[in-house]
Amino acid sequence: MSSIWGKNIQLSIFGETSSEYIGGTLHNFPAGVEINLDKINLGLKLRKGTITFTPIKRVDDRPIIISGVTRGVTNGAPITVLFANPKYQPIDDKKEPPKPSHADYVAMQRFNNAANLDGGGHFSRKLTLPIVFFGMLCTDFLAYKGIEIVSHIKSIGKVEDESFGVDIDPILVERLNSSSFPTISQEARKLMTSLISSIYAIDDSIGGSIETAIVGLDAGLGSPIFDNLESNLASFFFAIPAVKAFEIGYGVNFAHSRGSEVTDSFLIDENGKVRTNNNFNGGMNGGISNGMPIIIKTTLKPLQSTRQLQNTLEFGTNKVVDLELHREHVASLVPRNTIIMTSAAAITLFDAYLGCHGHKHTVLTDEEIEAYRNKAKNKI
Repeated sequence: MSSIWGKNIQLSIFGETSSEYIGGTLHNFPAGVEINLDKINLGLKLRKGTITFTPIKRVDDRPIIISGVTRGVTNGAPITVLFANPKYQPIDDKKEPPKPSHADYVAMQRFNNAANLDGGGHFSRKLTLPIVFFGMLCTDFLAYKGIEIVSHIKSIGKVEDESFGVDIDPILVERLNSSSFPTISQEARKLMTSLISSIYAIDDSIGGSIETAIVGLDAGLGSPIFDNLESNLASFFFAIPAVKAFEIGYGVNFAHSRGSEVTDSFLIDENGKVRTNNNFNGGMNGGISNGMPIIIKTTLKPLQSTRQLQNTLEFGTNKVVDLELHREHVASLVPRNTIIMTSAAAITLFDAYLGCHGHKHTVLTDEEIEAYRNKAKNKI
């Protein structure tokens, strides 16, 4: 089972839905970076969600840092974090039947019926906890370098939010990054919450999409062919449960466009910086950043763990039987997954940054630290 990702960093994820702990280890993160627990805890809170359309109360996820940090500062050793699992229970011999449209059946085939499928096992969304933890750590480092990452809900069902423009306002970035239901348009937010509420009322679920932007990245990050930035981003994003499609820039809309309609022409702005008049290519050409905002759109399928009657296979006999689930009902994962997409982008970008600039450029200068702190003070 491959639960390790990265070329210049190595991120390993471990744990299962019903295991005592869930966690991860990150190798090659630079020393001397202050751990911003406020930012990490905000990210974990957003992942958990505050607008859930469910009466179930959720326990806060508290990170337990067991290595790689000394007195609140990274020390260069591998960083390992654990999360105690409130749903931990000893494994019994009873095996649940595979849930349709989940990883249960394929896991049984892949691991000779030995996989623990309770609640999804190692395929569970719970394993995004360490991804968000390390993602927030990487966003903090990238912020020192003037790079910001932000996500918003692009669509729920057929309700669409506005898209990021060619220029993305820093105030908008700050607002979206602190929201549990981030949308650019307040009208879209109202329509989306109303739709999710109506879907929840009939015990069903609905899919949607998330748009992520990387702002402030210079041209030249990435490599051609197989190690390009686009493919590395796709690799990580598809590791997030429920993601079924990944687009950069204009994405699938290129299929019914003419070349003359979707050209990003060069210009020089008032600061003497090279940029383009449009951003159809989403900030990358040839798998390398071009200096414009990188725009990513991911599509998430609706959860099939609804309370509708479904057909499944009886374990051991392969007979088709009825299945009716009596567990927590989630009408839409999309709002809670925005912070996960931001984290996925941050980890991928940090890996590419390390590969392009090397370890010596991950050492933060006094000027970068001072500029970051002044920026933080101005937000207060």
